[in-house]
Amino acid sequence: MKQYLIVLFFVFCINGFIHAQDPIYILPNDQRALIDEGSKCLIEKQNDCNLYFEKALNISKEIKNDSILAQTYFEVCNALDFAGSSDDHIIYAKRGLKLDGKNHPLVTNRLLRELGYAFSRSGKIDSLIPIYESAIYWAEYANDSSEIAISRIRLASSYKRLGDVKKSIELLLDTRVFVEASNDIHRESGLLFTLANAYSSNKDDELAISNYEEAAEGFLKADDESMYAASLVNLSIVANDIGKHKLSLEKLPIAIGIFKESEPNNALYGKTHLGRAHYFNGDFDLAIKMFEDCLKESLRVDNKMLENLNRKFLAQDYLETNQYQLALPQTTRVYVDEKERGVSDAYLNALKLHAEALTLNNKTSDAVNVYQEYISAKDSIFTIDKEKEIANMRERYETEKKETQIALLEKDVSLSKTQKTLYGIGMFSFLTIAGLLYFVFTQRIKKNNIEREKQEEIYKQEIEFKKKELASQTLHLVQKSTFIQELKENLEKIKKSPELFKVEFRRLVMLLKKESAEDKDWEIFKSYFSEVHNNFDHKIKAIAEDITEKEIRLASFLRMNLSTKEIASMLNVLPDSVLKSKYRLKKKLQLDKEDDLTHFLNTL
Repeated sequence: MKQYLIVLFFVFCINGFIHAQDPIYILPNDQRALIDEGSKCLIEKQNDCNLYFEKALNISKEIKNDSILAQTYFEVCNALDFAGSSDDHIIYAKRGLKLDGKNHPLVTNRLLRELGYAFSRSGKIDSLIPIYESAIYWAEYANDSSEIAISRIRLASSYKRLGDVKKSIELLLDTRVFVEASNDIHRESGLLFTLANAYSSNKDDELAISNYEEAAEGFLKADDESMYAASLVNLSIVANDIGKHKLSLEKLPIAIGIFKESEPNNALYGKTHLGRAHYFNGDFDLAIKMFEDCLKESLRVDNKMLENLNRKFLAQDYLETNQYQLALPQTTRVYVDEKERGVSDAYLNALKLHAEALTLNNKTSDAVNVYQEYISAKDSIFTIDKEKEIANMRERYETEKKETQIALLEKDVSLSKTQKTLYGIGMFSFLTIAGLLYFVFTQRIKKNNIEREKQEEIYKQEIEFKKKELASQTLHLVQKSTFIQELKENLEKIKKSPELFKVEFRRLVMLLKKESAEDKDWEIFKSYFSEVHNNFDHKIKAIAEDITEKEIRLASFLRMNLSTKEIASMLNVLPDSVLKSKYRLKKKLQLDKEDDLTHFLNTL
């Protein structure tokens, strides 16, 4: 078997060496000039621009060089990237891919990436995974580490867009070896930037910040000021979210200065988040001034995303400074816009903020309606997300179960073949030799049975672990859904009596903020959690007898691998408070500074 793998590796290396030198042709001047004319035509928004591209392709066809023709298709797709229609982009990429990829694997790889970009532009993201997997195949066929890395990064980004952030992170981490092999600092920084985006989506904020910082350093060394600035902006957004606004105040002015001349929209985006950093720093008047200026500028350049972002931040600042009447028009505009876009996290935030502004402006009836809309929308999003997560876990569980059955079956088949072989030898051997072989054979059967039993036990343990994880996630879903249903019923009662609403509103707001941490079903949840995780609370109490209920709750959330940001949100406290609580819990459990608290809790 080992020799077989060596031969395969040798064949792969020879195949890779042959195709590693696959050329990316520089187009002849005639085709290049026609494609440039077509690009100019698109930028100036003229008609019949594709005629230039067709002429260039016809010249390449006359040369009867398959690789040059493929390269022409790629250059045409490049020209269509920004100014052309996504439909034309898709058509030309598909036409180029009809050519024999074995003659030009690198160009085929790039055409597939162009097709993926075209699909992405048109919103057809469900098709991205197979496209980028094919792109990786052709990059591997050409044995080009750099192109393998680019295609894998595109695939990882696609998984992130489709909601599988964990898969995206795994793929990016595995891709680092290809990036390092390319010796391209700019490409390595691009991977770190993409990985940081995935960590941010997965709420691994500290990892996101460290990867943004490393990416920024790399882009600076590679003289890419634009991506250096983009890394600083993204880093600052995450820093604002976890209470490290002083880091944002340090980094954002640098990014804004870089973007100021060449990329005004990005500079405006940076200014908006700089205002946010001033808000978190307690400089409310300065923040309001910055948000008002950024709002005027976003209206001038007709940037709806930045307009809504500044309206939201401005409204929050107005509410913080008791300027309730100024906040309401801003929250109303954001609420209307986000409602048109459909249910999303931005829509939830808009609903919650608008309800708060309505309440503080004594519009209690409208506030109740918006809160009900918020709860329905949140229930919808939560249910969909958890159902997807549970479905994925079930799928992984079933897959592992099938793999276990297949592995055991293969062992049985292998054993059967061995029996037949030994029987055939025994028929043509002397009696004494047959007896010896029989003895050896029976010992081998025993050994195989022992190995199979061990393997079965390992598989059973893995499957049991998956069951426990699935049970934990399902329990969490039921707990959350029960709470939301109760809250809906309470709001219906309050809606019928405005006077009751005035008295109870503050309590309801606090209840919403603490919906996960102060759930009245916590004791039921804890008992189930303890069963799933092997009497977790008893084990932790055995280590620290004076541990409090709140500390057990924090330990349980950490045992479920929730991030600091998620725990802070559930307990309605700042992330810094969670970090302090983790420190106190670590001390109470008598752990050293270098010990990892989450890892320790996972061993209980």
